[in-house]
Amino acid sequence: MKTLFTIAFALITAITFAQGSWTSVNIIGSTRYDDIHFTDSLYGWTAGGWSMKVHKSINGGNSWNALATFDKYLRCVKFMDRNIGLVGSLDSSLYRTTDGGKTWEDVAPNITPQPAGVCGLAKADENTIYGVGIWSEPAFVIKSTDKGLNWRYIDMSAYANTLIDVFFFDADHGFVTGSVSEEEGGIVLYTDNGGATWEEKFRTNHTGDRIWKIQTPDNKHFYGSVESWADETRMIRSADRGQTWEMITVDPEYYYIQTVGFLDSLRGWTGGNSTLFETSDGGNHWKKISVGSTYNRFVKVTDKTAFLTGAKVYKYTYKDPPPVVEPPPITGIPDKDPYDPIHQLSVSPNPASENATVNVTFGKRTMTHIYVYNPTGKKVKKIFDGMVEAGNRSFPLNTADLPDQLFLVIFKTNEGMESIKVIKHSGSH
Repeated sequence: MKTLFTIAFALITAITFAQGSWTSVNIIGSTRYDDIHFTDSLYGWTAGGWSMKVHKSINGGNSWNALATFDKYLRCVKFMDRNIGLVGSLDSSLYRTTDGGKTWEDVAPNITPQPAGVCGLAKADENTIYGVGIWSEPAFVIKSTDKGLNWRYIDMSAYANTLIDVFFFDADHGFVTGSVSEEEGGIVLYTDNGGATWEEKFRTNHTGDRIWKIQTPDNKHFYGSVESWADETRMIRSADRGQTWEMITVDPEYYYIQTVGFLDSLRGWTGGNSTLFETSDGGNHWKKISVGSTYNRFVKVTDKTAFLTGAKVYKYTYKDPPPVVEPPPITGIPDKDPYDPIHQLSVSPNPASENATVNVTFGKRTMTHIYVYNPTGKKVKKIFDGMVEAGNRSFPLNTADLPDQLFLVIFKTNEGMESIKVIKHSGSH
């Protein structure tokens, strides 16, 4: 009887989940839309990444119009109401609008010290907004109590070396996520006093991990995406308002992950690049689905609609199942966008004896970190840190002091992360 009940419940869950469908909305394509935010069920805005555009929708995300074009990569967007909003760049700018996005002012130069870039924004109440950064270091929080006009900078280097995302229940209680260090992995930090002090709530303890996004559908169940470069595909979840967390396996194989989002405590998604996973049981089981590519931000707008940013903007719509005995047909999913990395990475020669070269074709100007790790996950060499212009670049890699074994070159940019295996072989034996 227990087995029959389990099978019946699984079938009902699958049928119910099948009522939802993903579609691409009417918006021009981009390398990646990095963020999206709605103030209500009708009004929404996007941060267009390397399109450097802000788009606006007034019809629930069905169609979008370009409002403004900037000269910097746009990472995050958050509006206090239909008029006042903020857009953060990855190049030392934070833009503010008071007319719904028609005109913008860069308020970052008024912040001391001026942030290197802003990766995430979170509205805490009608006047308070928080920002965090940056994926490429240093770690900081910025806070405004006057709708983003004036900001206070909070140095977070005592807690983390990178911060990427942020969520606040109210002006005092909230989370930031990122990494505590390359060796110790991803981290979730919590404050109950508006950022004056912070408490560590979770650490992945996996080399190279970063908690890339944090999301909640109901302010009770929380989820975090784990960006990593090795091992299996993982995410984290909490069922007690983020006070305790567990890390779960999405897939035993490694897939690059950045986005995470749940419509309720059962239905959710996580993924990155061209792979998206879906769950209908709270994250216990996952399956791959085809929607698009370069996924980054998931937002729930209503109990039955959500949006996911990527090469396009994708809308999820859930419809209550009709009262029929036979399971309804599964709605179609649009063909996925081709994933085409904006940067091209290679190492030659490979295997290498004493010297090699890391060759990169940069498709855009970007912040770049290139490191070498050994098989145990220990960083053994820094090849390059800094901003790079578009074009071809070569970086020398001296392997003479490294033992004969397999190494991993990790290549991190504003657009994501890639890796390549390098074999050191001296040829002396």
